[in-house]
Amino acid sequence: MPTAAHAQAAAPAPTYLKTTEPLGGAFELEGYPESNLRQIKYRGKVYRPLNAYEFIYVKALGPMQGGQPMLLAVSNDFMGVGTILIAVQNDTPLARVLSPTVDIRDPDMGLAQPGRQDLLLFTAGSRALVTSTGQVLWFEHALPKEYVHSIPLLVSVSPDNRHGALLLDNEIRLSVSDKGPYASVPFTKAMQQNAFKAAWDQSYAQAKQALHEGKRIDQRRLYANLKAEWVNRNFRWQQTQDGWQFIGQGLKPVALAGKPRQER
Repeated sequence: MPTAAHAQAAAPAPTYLKTTEPLGGAFELEGYPESNLRQIKYRGKVYRPLNAYEFIYVKALGPMQGGQPMLLAVSNDFMGVGTILIAVQNDTPLARVLSPTVDIRDPDMGLAQPGRQDLLLFTAGSRALVTSTGQVLWFEHALPKEYVHSIPLLVSVSPDNRHGALLLDNEIRLSVSDKGPYASVPFTKAMQQNAFKAAWDQSYAQAKQALHEGKRIDQRRLYANLKAEWVNRNFRWQQTQDGWQFIGQGLKPVALAGKPRQER
């Protein structure tokens, strides 16, 4: 009677050898199986955007540029870069910083603007990313030769992606991409303190609870995101025959000196 053959399971790959997985196009991820750190390879060579070479998160967004997928990546703490967008131009990968936050325990993945799932706000970097196209948005908050003490916080982008609302200490500045600020909504410091009190309390409570559970979250970024959510719930973009306005809380934009009241 013939001896029965016993199937033998394949031995797992050694953990001391790097593995490679495709990302799409000419991009690959390489790393050790037991580590969550990965290197990005383009056409077989390690790609070091802004001198960063280890990443805790890399994802293809969906849109393509130069025949290659656009990537959203978060660097390791020691790399000192943060959250970046990688896109190929003339067969060369190029990186743009979306958020300077460097924290592998609480990476900045952006805040989906309320009512717009295709747009991520990166409040820490005052930038926005249109995920359907890979377009990075940035808006100037100061007029030429104007010194503004406030650190701008990009809290909302208009439906046409050309107008941005930037929260300052004593107002909301409206700005047009590539043209600069044109109007101010008189959302004063006193109004902000009253409006954002609940957001501060919530951010403090969540940070305290996370610490109690042995975790860590960036309370400052959480507070900024909660403020952006509040602004989008209480203000709205309204298109008129003259362009887009940002209206809410009984407040309306006032033209900045030397600028038209509205921009198309």
